[in-house]
Amino acid sequence: MADDSIKGSQSIQSIGPGQKGLVSIVIPNWNGKHFLKACLDSLIKQSYADIEILIVDNGSKDGSVEYIQSEYPTVRLACFPVNTGFAPAVNRGIRESRGEFIALINNDTVVDEHWVEQLVKGMAEHPDCGSLGCKMLAYDDHTLLDGVGDGYRRGGLPGRIGHRERDSGLFDEGRYILGACGGAAMYRRSLFNAIGLFDDEYFAYLEDVDIGLRAQSAGYKCFYVPTAVIYHLGCGTTGSGYSPLVVKLSAQNNWNTIVKNIPAPLLIKFLPHIIFWQAYYLAVVTVRGGQVIPWFKGTFNAIRLLPNMLAKRRAIMAMRKVSLQYLEDIIVQSEKDLEDARARLFKQSLEAKSA
Repeated sequence: MADDSIKGSQSIQSIGPGQKGLVSIVIPNWNGKHFLKACLDSLIKQSYADIEILIVDNGSKDGSVEYIQSEYPTVRLACFPVNTGFAPAVNRGIRESRGEFIALINNDTVVDEHWVEQLVKGMAEHPDCGSLGCKMLAYDDHTLLDGVGDGYRRGGLPGRIGHRERDSGLFDEGRYILGACGGAAMYRRSLFNAIGLFDDEYFAYLEDVDIGLRAQSAGYKCFYVPTAVIYHLGCGTTGSGYSPLVVKLSAQNNWNTIVKNIPAPLLIKFLPHIIFWQAYYLAVVTVRGGQVIPWFKGTFNAIRLLPNMLAKRRAIMAMRKVSLQYLEDIIVQSEKDLEDARARLFKQSLEAKSA
C-alpha cells in the first residue's frame, strides 16, 4: 500500500465500496457556463437511470455556480475558491461520490443517450478491467474521431489514438487499450481504493495516462467500448495544444510519468526512445508554437518535483503485479497504435488535398 504521507492525492485513502449499480458522473468545471446546458441535458436523458451528477467548480467567475443552482437543482455541486486544476477537482468529486462506478467527463462534451448504459454493460462483461474507454467523436463534426483511448510511447510522449481520423468503422470493435482518456471514461470505485486517486501534482494533462499505467502495473486492464459514444469539443478551457500553459504542464508531466511508472530495466531499455521523443516534443512546440520557454519551465518543475515523484515511484513499484514483459508489450502496442493512426491521418490529408 502506498504511503499516505506522500504529497498529492496519489496516496491511497479508502473511499469505500459505493452504492451498487449507481454511477457517479463527475464533471470538473472552470468558467464553462456556455458548455453546461448541452452537457447536462444529455446526461439527464440517459437510458440508464441510476446516476448521480457531481460538478466540481474550480473558482469560476462566469456565473457557472449560480446557473447550476438555478437551472439544475438536482446536480450536486462542490466548489473551490480558485482553479485547482483537473486532477484535484476530479479527486474531490471522486471522494464525494457515492457510486460503485465513477464516470469522468469534460464539461465540453455531449453524451449519447446510451453512453452510461453501454459502459455499465462493459463493466459486467469485463471484470478484469478497472476502467473503460469509449468512442469520442468531434463535437463540431461527428464524422471525425476525437479519440478511442490514450496511447503512450516508449519515449514518454502520449497521444489519443485515432485523433482527427475519419470514423470509417475501423474502431467499431471493442479491444483492450492502455488507458482511457480522462475526459470520457468510467472507473470502478474499487480501482481507486486499490491504487489511489489521480495525482494532484499534475494539475492537468497526462494524469489519465499516469493512472492508466499505474492501473496496468497493478493488474487492472482497460477496455474500449465502441458502442459508448460521446462528442467532445476539446481544449474548451485551457486553449490550444501549443499554448504556454499546455506546453509547460505537458513537459512537466511527460517527465513525471516516466519517473513514476517505468521500471528500471525498461527505463534503461527505453532510454534512446526517451531522448528522441522528448527532443522531438521540444522541437515541435518550438517550431509550431514558439514555446521553448514554457517547455523549460515545465522541465524545471519536473526537476523540482523529483523527490515527490521518486517517493510515488517506490509505492507504484511495490504494487506492481504484472511482468516487465507485459508492461513493455502493452506500451509497444500502444506506440504502434499511435504510429498507425498517424500514418492513416497523413494518408487522409493527402487524399483531401488531391480531391
